[in-house]
Amino acid sequence: MAKAGKVAKLKMGYDVLEVNERYRKLYAGLVYDACEHLGLKGRSMAGGIYPLVHTMKVAGPAFTAHAITTPSRDAKVHDIRLAMMKSMTPGCIQVRDVQGDTSCGQFGEISATAARAAGCVGAVIDGSTRDSNYLIDMGFPTFCRFRSPVEAFGRLMVVDYQIPIYVRGIDGLLAINPGDYIFGDNDGVVVVPKDATLKVLSLAEEWFATESKSRADMAAGMDPFKVYAKYGRF
Repeated sequence: MAKAGKVAKLKMGYDVLEVNERYRKLYAGLVYDACEHLGLKGRSMAGGIYPLVHTMKVAGPAFTAHAITTPSRDAKVHDIRLAMMKSMTPGCIQVRDVQGDTSCGQFGEISATAARAAGCVGAVIDGSTRDSNYLIDMGFPTFCRFRSPVEAFGRLMVVDYQIPIYVRGIDGLLAINPGDYIFGDNDGVVVVPKDATLKVLSLAEEWFATESKSRADMAAGMDPFKVYAKYGRF
């Protein structure tokens, strides 16, 4: 694991595995609030994208994939998806845009197995999954908008990866660039711009520690106004 972390650090400018572990202690609302406090508005995907199991979290730099609807079964185009699996970096989260397609299951157990073998630690699909029980049983954190039993091949295909993509955001289309930090839990998915990854993390951790203290004071019966005056947040 240390070797993988070192490789990731060279690519991202920080130790990805260490930062992922720190983010996983947080929650989406706090990460979003930290973004807003730093002037990063609207950094959440639109409602309706949730984990297959409520306890799943995703935390890691985005490995982006762009898919389009197509009846093509061209082997050369299909090879793009296979090459993508070999290109993932340790600790990344695969993020797929699917252009609003609803015709099929756009991510499944075989894709997850290959992604995990390459070091990927989760997936966010702005669309659907299939093989959901397998994904749950293998414990691969997967976020999606719906589920489908329909095979994607011949209906939808990944045609490029590690490029800027667009997903549905709370204020319209939300751009995700390779390396932007992805954090998601049962409330939804937050997208932190790559250059703000550590700044957002530091602020969120500070608030998390403060919230724990204010929560304890509230539970002990302290006046809410006094709690707010003491901590500035609860």
